[in-house]
Amino acid sequence: MKFVKGTTKKKLVIPNTVMELSGFERGAMVELHALTDTVVILKKRMTAMELVNAIDALQRLTVDLFAELAKTCGACEDCGGGECPARDRAATEVPDEVRQGAGIPAGVKLQSWPGETEGTVMVVQADYRFDLTDVPEWVRSTLEALGVCLGNLEELLMSEEPISG
Repeated sequence: MKFVKGTTKKKLVIPNTVMELSGFERGAMVELHALTDTVVILKKRMTAMELVNAIDALQRLTVDLFAELAKTCGACEDCGGGECPARDRAATEVPDEVRQGAGIPAGVKLQSWPGETEGTVMVVQADYRFDLTDVPEWVRSTLEALGVCLGNLEELLMSEEPISG
């Protein structure tokens, strides 16, 4: 079941009904797992079956999240019959001393393209924070196996626009 709950500046209150529907006993200790863009609440002590149920529930949630992302990105249409340019995207890398000399902070994305003269490459600080190089390989390969358009995914990553909720 999915519940939408607002937060305040100080706390998030989870109704007892939600906890009871999830099999938590009133007053029992819980573990809060603060993960990137995710919070998971587990019972502090669990039986083997409770662990199995938690694994199964998290796997089902993972499948649902993949489905939502796949639906949003759409199917790969082989980029008009050619190779998908997003499929083999690699991060542009420049030595630290060159970055510093150009005034480009460490850790920011870079964009590159052929220079106007042969044998040159133009490199500038990108105007986005995320691209396909930030997606874990197992997530990329799963999405690719599902037939998801990685080019559309990259556009969504670069725009940082909300796609769910």
